[in-house]
Amino acid sequence: MRKKDKVYSVIVVSGATTSSREFSVSGRFLRNAAVVVLALLAISGFAIFGYLNTVSDQRELSQLKVDMVEKDRLIDDLGKKVETLDLSIQRMEIYTDRILVAAGLKSPLALREVGSGGPVEFRTDPILPAAEPVTVPRSKDILGHATQLNTKSRELENTLKYVRSVIDKQKMRLASTPSIWPTRGYLTDVFGQRRHPITGKRDFHYGLDIATQLGNRVIAPANGLVLCAEKRSFYGNLIIIDHGYGFTTRYGHLASFNVREGQRIKRGDVIGYVGNTGMSSAPHLHYEIRVFGKPRNPLNYMID
Repeated sequence: MRKKDKVYSVIVVSGATTSSREFSVSGRFLRNAAVVVLALLAISGFAIFGYLNTVSDQRELSQLKVDMVEKDRLIDDLGKKVETLDLSIQRMEIYTDRILVAAGLKSPLALREVGSGGPVEFRTDPILPAAEPVTVPRSKDILGHATQLNTKSRELENTLKYVRSVIDKQKMRLASTPSIWPTRGYLTDVFGQRRHPITGKRDFHYGLDIATQLGNRVIAPANGLVLCAEKRSFYGNLIIIDHGYGFTTRYGHLASFNVREGQRIKRGDVIGYVGNTGMSSAPHLHYEIRVFGKPRNPLNYMID
């Protein structure tokens, strides 16, 4: 047998008129009303939660947009800096090529031409060829491009270190090359065949005879080490200097010495004084250059 639904009575009393009204409400209605109220509360709760989530998402989205704009700006700035660095490295490569050519480590034909014709203009700041245009890389390519630039810069650094070492060696060689006059005067005999001024016989003269005033200074034409400073029969008072790289020089007929054996000297140091010792007819300096023991014409080495 079906259970009878309960009925509830609701009496509303008005205090002003002492009247009352009575309502009858079934239990099913109350249950249904409670379900509806709970459903409405749930829907309202979900709506509020969704609204709050939407507001939060919009704020995060706005912040992400701001961050993306800032990141794009930073990427553009980084791209421009990479482009500037690339242009600088290109110009450094051009300078490096010119340095290699100047140092004799690269053929001049390797240099790129910068046009031709027109008057010659001497500048202290050489005009460089225009660097190749560079496209600013996007974010995914910047790292790879920067790595390439880092590799290029290291290669340039190693090349320039090598050039420096070669130039240092060349400087040492130049400093050891007898390239200035050992004394001032005029030539009475040159390198080659001649008639000896004392014996009158034909012989080969292995150096230069520089006539000058007795006692004039004789200077070292290059850096070196004094091998001997002693008296010999034909040369008279003789100094021999070893300059390295196969170069030796001889100074004969000196009046006196200003150096001793084993002493290191530099270009321009006074090593002795012009005299008339040994087989000599008048005050003069007999000057020789030998390369690996073979006599060479000193005039081929003098630049001053």
